[in-house]
Amino acid sequence: MAKKLITHKQHTILLLLYIFRFLNSKQIQEFMNHTDHRRINSWLKDLAKKGYIVRDYKPIYGQLTKPAVCYLTVKGRMYIKKSYTYYFPAYLKRISRDNKNSKAFRIRCQIIADWYLLRFPPQKNNIDIVNTLLTHLTTDTNEEKIPLNSVQFFTPADFPTFTLLGKIKPDAYLRKKTTKGVTHGLLFVLDSYISRLVLRYRLKSIFDILDEEYWEDESIAALHLYVLCPNNQIIIYLKRALPTQLEQFTGGKPLNFYLATRNQLYSNKNVSSENIQWVTLSSTDY
Repeated sequence: MAKKLITHKQHTILLLLYIFRFLNSKQIQEFMNHTDHRRINSWLKDLAKKGYIVRDYKPIYGQLTKPAVCYLTVKGRMYIKKSYTYYFPAYLKRISRDNKNSKAFRIRCQIIADWYLLRFPPQKNNIDIVNTLLTHLTTDTNEEKIPLNSVQFFTPADFPTFTLLGKIKPDAYLRKKTTKGVTHGLLFVLDSYISRLVLRYRLKSIFDILDEEYWEDESIAALHLYVLCPNNQIIIYLKRALPTQLEQFTGGKPLNFYLATRNQLYSNKNVSSENIQWVTLSSTDY
């Protein structure tokens, strides 16, 4: 019997790269819950050899080499597109330019993945975000029901229907349904060299959308915005800028901002996201 071109494990790796766009080999090992990094590297080398992924690996003699960073090729994207009934052509077009993306963007994608791994540690043979994506790729989700008390996480690869996602364009999205309604969380990862001018414009744009866009309904319990900042200076700036915006916020639903640095994320990576000391600002306090 001829050997399969793509194994089940390699298929999962391609889906993970579709979801997060850029992942390093250590992250893929964590997602796969695999103890042997050599096996992971073997699968990645094989995928790269067959033309499904780019494996960016540059060993430097005498220095500690960083793990290889991987992303999908045209062949890899076409493989996913042909494997399922439902797909997202706009997203596929967006990731078609990944070979030209900046180092800052690649790092941002890996930070989002690390935040997911911290928030939702994958169980053996059960990667929730892949299972969620598979549901969206194979099922008409127009009438999708949110499971009670379960938290769901999404990247732009398969954002569900929620008005603010297309308007605000967060880096990731999570939601949880309780008996009080659905809480929506938007994750933003700020680049290291973001200017105050850009940050001020981005903040104003978000509040303009929240004030003007008709997005509130009875099912929404609260809106949470998580912001991972490159340093404490940005947090200090946001702590000064946000109160004025929150005072002027006209929405009827609680709006909560959570601020933390990337260093706080990684210092708690082996513990739990609940241990991150988020700086919290809420519209209910103004």
